[in-house]
Amino acid sequence: MPSAHPSRAAAHPALGQEVDQLLLPVGVVAERLEMSTAALRAWERRYGLAPSGRTPGGHRRYSARDFERLEHMRTLVRRGVPAADAARAVGAAGPPDARAGAAELTEAMHALDTAAVQAVVSAALTRLGAAGAWTTVLAPALAAIGDHWEETGRGVEVEHVTSGIVESALRRHAQDRAAVLPPAPGASGPVLLAAAPAEHHTLPLTALAAALAEEGRTVLLAGDLPAPALTDALVRARPGAVVLWARSPETADLSWLRTALETVPVPVHPAGPGWPPAIPGTAAPLHDLPGALAALPGRAG
Repeated sequence: MPSAHPSRAAAHPALGQEVDQLLLPVGVVAERLEMSTAALRAWERRYGLAPSGRTPGGHRRYSARDFERLEHMRTLVRRGVPAADAARAVGAAGPPDARAGAAELTEAMHALDTAAVQAVVSAALTRLGAAGAWTTVLAPALAAIGDHWEETGRGVEVEHVTSGIVESALRRHAQDRAAVLPPAPGASGPVLLAAAPAEHHTLPLTALAAALAEEGRTVLLAGDLPAPALTDALVRARPGAVVLWARSPETADLSWLRTALETVPVPVHPAGPGWPPAIPGTAAPLHDLPGALAALPGRAG
């Protein structure tokens, strides 16, 4: 039986069309989202969710993309995601589908919905590839969770559970890519990826392994290695390049890094924010995944 009261959508039959085609004032957006204008302006002040459009007279207006971000933000907050985390997720760099993926992943993480986390991560890797998925979906969502933990002291269980799922998905993706893209004849030795001793935050290194596998590079992902194990791995693997990861200055051991420089005559790249800015004898430092892909030699065609 139809309701005796018209729905909000029925009362505004062209509202969806307006959102697609026009720049909207704050009052219209607030009404559509069932929020107050004061709340929208608070989101603008606190989280940078400001209108990006302007009328010919210079008045600020919300674009269709602005509206989409606000709608995602409102949905996440109503489902229990802390506002700061929701804002980080919907404000992630990248196209709208990537921002939606980051928001969806953040929501699934907070709910500890492991099946949903796996589905979103797998879909992002399939749609965007390892580098795109990491940069626009996985890293922003994980950063939002980590920031929430550091700010509130709560949510460690969310980070531990979901980072394990992301790690497994990236490793599977790398294995699948390696199976269908064998190394080109005459290619240089593998890229050896290792983390400093006691460095357990290695997801960016796993993402790099998956992205390199997509390019047909042979990768040896070694995890955190003490100096003797690093030496053994370098001698036996005969890598074409080495990437040594340290997330924090506490784990960035320069004597450990020099072990690699003294063992193999190939480029040794420090990676991660833990290392000092200039280390004599090393190759170019790697600050992000796209930069790492460009800097590492011997890319497949």
